[in-house]
Amino acid sequence: MPARKKAARRPATKKKAPARRKPAAKSAAKKPMAKAPATPPSAIGLLSQHMDYTTHRFDDVKRFYTDLLGFRRFEQDPTMNYLFVQTGHSSSVGFMPPMQGMGEPSPAKEPTLYFMVKDVDRAYSALAAKGVQFEGPPSDMPWGHRVVTTIDPEGRRVMLATTKRKS
Repeated sequence: MPARKKAARRPATKKKAPARRKPAAKSAAKKPMAKAPATPPSAIGLLSQHMDYTTHRFDDVKRFYTDLLGFRRFEQDPTMNYLFVQTGHSSSVGFMPPMQGMGEPSPAKEPTLYFMVKDVDRAYSALAAKGVQFEGPPSDMPWGHRVVTTIDPEGRRVMLATTKRKS
């Protein structure tokens, strides 16, 4: 058999990398990216907290939380006579009259509502001017908060607190 001729080899050519794009000029109007919310400090991944309460004085409770304490984000469902009050970015409370089949309307001891505020002394002054009665003026607590206490129209304890400034 005759010998085969070897095909002439072409020198290997390197593939060119794709051309890099020049970074776009930074715009002065560019908004900073929003930070992701901090991881909730719980093993269950709590995202929000909502507490429901029965009320025998619906109109007084609504006035206390929306007019006097000044929570502006609230909704009232007239069909259920339910009041939803947004108390923070991830917290809320709800109130409605007792309903048949919903169990005991008034628990033996309801929890204290504890609201962290920017400035408890300022809140105390503003609310006292609106007629809110307090157990006394704000005072420093051993756990590091400055706290003032009031009672809502149905006797629930409501505390306003600010983290004490370090001296």
